[in-house]
Amino acid sequence: MQWQVDDVMTREVITVGADTPVGQIAGLLDREGISAVPVTAATGGVLGVVSQGDLLAGVAGGKRRRRRRRRPTGATAARAADVMTAPALCIDADASLTRAAQTMKSRNVRRLLVTGPQGRLLGVVSRGDLLRPYARPDAAIRREIEAVLRRRLWIGPEQIVVSVSEGAATLTGTVDRRSTADIATRLAAAVPGVTDVADRIVHDFDDAELARSTVGRTHPFSAEPFHPAGD
Repeated sequence: MQWQVDDVMTREVITVGADTPVGQIAGLLDREGISAVPVTAATGGVLGVVSQGDLLAGVAGGKRRRRRRRRPTGATAARAADVMTAPALCIDADASLTRAAQTMKSRNVRRLLVTGPQGRLLGVVSRGDLLRPYARPDAAIRREIEAVLRRRLWIGPEQIVVSVSEGAATLTGTVDRRSTADIATRLAAAVPGVTDVADRIVHDFDDAELARSTVGRTHPFSAEPFHPAGD
């Protein structure tokens, strides 16, 4: 199982509409202890985001760094649509945690809006959410490694014993081929929360040399041995 954004995101998200006054938004951010709020349409689609920085820029009359709607003329109080940053940084719910982390790092943000079909807001994922799998108990990590090995390789705990201590996993047991042991190690290392893997798996047959060898390889349309260029 590869963890996805949907597995760790926060689903209950406070939102405002495009016509919400900025004064009300400022009070909302202060009251809820948050630094930004998504702006959504009546259909649930994401229109943008209003952050504390957006509100400060509006108060100071500074230039907006991203495209936003123009504020209408007249004495109408500023609303979310006048100061919001658009488009908002979003990510799909089925994106991997690695992709979410890379996006946050490259865009230098602490959270991303999670959207589904037609851009509908589903939740928010933060840096803390991405780190949550690494705070799981060792027993939970061990159970997931065992489940992955059983599902992907049909190998149960009676064949490969998994132990986890402070996130470091150790695999002990016997398999038929070296390649199987290598795959098991890679699968374990990919489980969120695993910080290191010690491979103590014994194999009956080392098929690594066979895979690298050119002996016995044939061209798909000939019975003669196949000798690739450079061999």
